[in-house]
Amino acid sequence: MEPVSITSTQITKSVSGEGDGSKKSSDTMGMKHRVDSATYVVYGSMNPQLAERTGFSTEDAEAIKTVLPRLFEGDASSARPEGSMAVEKLIWWQHNCKSGQYSSAKVHRTLQVNSDASYQLTNLEGLVPEEIDGF
Repeated sequence: MEPVSITSTQITKSVSGEGDGSKKSSDTMGMKHRVDSATYVVYGSMNPQLAERTGFSTEDAEAIKTVLPRLFEGDASSARPEGSMAVEKLIWWQHNCKSGQYSSAKVHRTLQVNSDASYQLTNLEGLVPEEIDGF
């Protein structure tokens, strides 16, 4: 992936100068950094053995799959204005057994993401990824 573009802005504040306080001077407080454009890739997995012990169900997994494409909906802040981040695509792999057909690392390596957010998927035998569009 190509390097991302980062903008750095110096943060200053006005302070009263010497004397009667009518003169103002600036004081440097630090720097604020902003990523202008980037493609973030996040991986995760669910452990069936741990899920059984905690009561995490297939319905819970389906709920997560439903909400992840809408992750940044209504999630604005001063550092992240409305519409500045979005989930473009969710890739969901469902194994056919508790132990998993392949390791998480092997599954994750089947996804290659480019800096322009395009991607390529390599299929593993018997494990077909579901591609879900973001909101």
